[in-house]
Amino acid sequence: MIRFEILQQRESVVGFRVKGHSGYADAGSDIVCAAVSVLVYNAINSCERFAGVMLDVLDEGETLTCRLPKQPTEAVRLLVNSLFYGVEQVAEQYPEFVRIQTLPI
Repeated sequence: MIRFEILQQRESVVGFRVKGHSGYADAGSDIVCAAVSVLVYNAINSCERFAGVMLDVLDEGETLTCRLPKQPTEAVRLLVNSLFYGVEQVAEQYPEFVRIQTLPI
C-alpha cells in the first residue's frame, strides 16, 4: 500500500511524505504506483520550473519526503494542492492501494 502523508504544523501544510508500493501489480506494470509517482515528481519539478522554487526533497527509494519553504508562494501552494487533489482522486479509485493521512509534526 502507498501511504501518502500530508505533514502539518499547526494549521499549515509544511510538506508531504510518500511511502511504499501499492501492490496493485508487479513492478513496471503497476498503474497505481505510476500514477502517484507521476503526480509527486510533476509537482516537485513544476515548483522548480514554473514557480522558481526548489523544494527540499529526500528520496530514499521506498520513502520520499518533501518539505515546503517556510513561506511558500501562492504558486507553490497551488501546485502542492493540485498534487494532493490528484492523489485523492487515485485513492478514491483504488482505496485498497493508497491511503492518505494528515500527520501533525
